[in-house]
Amino acid sequence: MNINTNFSEQVTLNESPNDRQALSTATVEVGQDEQIETTVCELGLWLRGVESFFDASNLLFSPNDRARIVTRDFTDEMLVAHSALQRCLQLISALSRAGTPGLRQSQDHALINGGESARLTDALASEAAHVQPASLADPLTDAGVVCRTLVRTQAVSFEAWSSVGRLLVRELKRSEHAKQIVRAARRISSSNVRPELLTLTERVQPESLGADLREVFVKLNDLLDQLRFIEASLKLDRPLKQMLIVFTLIHQETRSLLMMIEARALRSEDIEPSIFEILDSTAYAIRMELRKALEYELADLSGSRQMPLIYAKVENAHGILRDCFQQSVVALAQVFDDTLDGKLLFQNFQTKLDQSLALRRDLWTQLKCVERAESRCDPQAVAALKESLSAFREGGLRHLMYKDWESYELFFEEIAVVRKPAELLPVLHRFAAYLETLLGQVNMRAVLSEHAFDYPKIIV
Repeated sequence: MNINTNFSEQVTLNESPNDRQALSTATVEVGQDEQIETTVCELGLWLRGVESFFDASNLLFSPNDRARIVTRDFTDEMLVAHSALQRCLQLISALSRAGTPGLRQSQDHALINGGESARLTDALASEAAHVQPASLADPLTDAGVVCRTLVRTQAVSFEAWSSVGRLLVRELKRSEHAKQIVRAARRISSSNVRPELLTLTERVQPESLGADLREVFVKLNDLLDQLRFIEASLKLDRPLKQMLIVFTLIHQETRSLLMMIEARALRSEDIEPSIFEILDSTAYAIRMELRKALEYELADLSGSRQMPLIYAKVENAHGILRDCFQQSVVALAQVFDDTLDGKLLFQNFQTKLDQSLALRRDLWTQLKCVERAESRCDPQAVAALKESLSAFREGGLRHLMYKDWESYELFFEEIAVVRKPAELLPVLHRFAAYLETLLGQVNMRAVLSEHAFDYPKIIV
């Protein structure tokens, strides 16, 4: 696995033959029109992401780093920003080489960031035809030069970081062409919302609630499109630190969605109690899962140098948010149409029941591994236990309640560093009691009320 986090290899303002080859292979083998649309979608994503990345409230910091933000060294964040600006310039170059100033009206096409079909309307094609992407190159190039210069200094101060951000964001907000690119990308994403969901909102009463629900579906679809881009980057082994910019955009857009639900949808007149309850619980679940992904998995990732760790954390954060947003769409839709199947809407849909069943099985397996290691305490049993804990930490952990993550991590670290059996035994005893408590809590989940656990025999 080649996860490149080296600045000199990632971000050079002069395109190399490898860059040009990457551009040609980064899109699925589609026609020229579809390739242009795909490129505009990605460029729109990066332009939105760069703006969100320079808003300090969106940055993915641990509480400790956020508390000392004014004294923090922003060199790592400046490297990430420079890399994203370089990618924008590559995309602008690709659009210019395509020999057309904007998007063409086209047939159904597949976007690289998800494979979802979409059709550009006449209005969208007309709007996009006036886009002149090359006019964006100058301000992005200037900002890139400033970033490159600053990272060569001893440290990048918060003031310098903020100043670069203000200058760049101001230029992007002034640019009509940047606005047109972003608008075109947004409308392509909106056109990908499943027709079943749009039809459903037309039947919702009162009409104002139906309009709010439609906007919720559109926003969730946009967030899932952003996550599909991250998924494609994982599969294509692209530099993953750049994905921090996409995650900050997801952070910003998700908070906007939550504000919309709480300020408008939940305050609709004559809203039925069942609808109020599902909207309220959906907002709460999204808020909690967002904290899991951003405050735990991705906090301080910009300074990480361990490539496998970067990959694992990006993959886990992506999975947490994808599952959350998909489940939110399905839960909201099923209030109005209980025949709607989540697996028809999303190919990789996993219900809360699926997750809870898998989590219960994983916890039971770990408990058996702990008991075996506790009874034998030989190197083989301890090695099997550590392997089981590592696998769960990289996968099933995200299905635990967020409040349980820290306790699990503390046990994991304690077991990892202990060497003497006499020191390990009391740790294993406490960990077994902890796992038994967790297993009991998971068993009490409402989704498992009709799925009794048979406590299968586990061979470890």
